[in-house]
Amino acid sequence: MNISIPELISQIVEGLKNYFEMNQIQVNENFYEELMIILSTELAKPFNEQIYTPTQMLNDYIKNKLNKDIKITPHNLGSEVNNSLILWGIEKAKFFNEK
Repeated sequence: MNISIPELISQIVEGLKNYFEMNQIQVNENFYEELMIILSTELAKPFNEQIYTPTQMLNDYIKNKLNKDIKITPHNLGSEVNNSLILWGIEKAKFFNEK
């Protein structure tokens, strides 16, 4: 099982867009582009060099950019994102288990 990082990032951003729309939170498109860069930079690293989970990065980014302490969970982003994040976690756990 291999998780596609670009697909995961795209799913996270789409899930966040939907969450923001449902909760009437407005941001400009640049907000999402910066988020994609942050997620890509961290998730491109090998698992043992990654410091944060995608959800931690997402919440930190929202807090810093919007000055809002919103706690987004994978569930808030939709079932597809939730499933993909579970797969990402399994891959990361397998990586460390094999070491």
